[in-house]
Amino acid sequence: MGSYGWRARIGHVYPAVVAESFMYEFYRIVPPGVTLVQTHLVIQSLNERQELEDSIKMIEQAAEYLAKRKVDIITLGGSPMFRLMGVGSDKAIIDRLESRFDIPVTTSQTAVVEAFHSLGVKKIAVASPYFDHQNEQVKKFLEGSGFEVVHIQGLSQEVEAVYIPCAHFSVPWLEELENDLRVPVVSSTAAVIWHSFKILKIRARVAGHGSLLASLSETKEL
Repeated sequence: MGSYGWRARIGHVYPAVVAESFMYEFYRIVPPGVTLVQTHLVIQSLNERQELEDSIKMIEQAAEYLAKRKVDIITLGGSPMFRLMGVGSDKAIIDRLESRFDIPVTTSQTAVVEAFHSLGVKKIAVASPYFDHQNEQVKKFLEGSGFEVVHIQGLSQEVEAVYIPCAHFSVPWLEELENDLRVPVVSSTAAVIWHSFKILKIRARVAGHGSLLASLSETKEL
């Protein structure tokens, strides 16, 4: 129990060449005993399709790096890559990597979809840092996954949850937003942590970071 990662070592493939917000948010949220093992892809701009395609080709190699470090789970960031490949691409890559490495795998996009299923919501508003073409892909992926995107880049009184994509986009006030909006608010980073803990059956008490993460200690069967 003295090791830094005695509870879980979460491997993460970060899509961009530089990271800052994700690592800070991760350690601000997780309890002691959980560590981050991170490697990177080559995305510098979401407007450069070639960088997205090059990074897609690197996913398996990046996952192998993490598997060799014997992490407990491999998480794949870079939802724009999976949105570019289309609905179902995340599940196909998860199946392939789990079969090859015999380690649980999830993606940030998969985690968000599973989070909304767990919250029991269908109508979603998206507060996005993206340009219009990326917002259209967010909308298409969510709708293809069975949700209704009520509004994007703004909020509506009819929504049942709010989605804040992009791990680069720091969101340190999830609980405060939920209190104001009176609906669950799910960020990319929160969803990745929640889904990793759920897969690894970690029933930690994570308070002050929104209802999704708080539900970890309330769930009887993970």
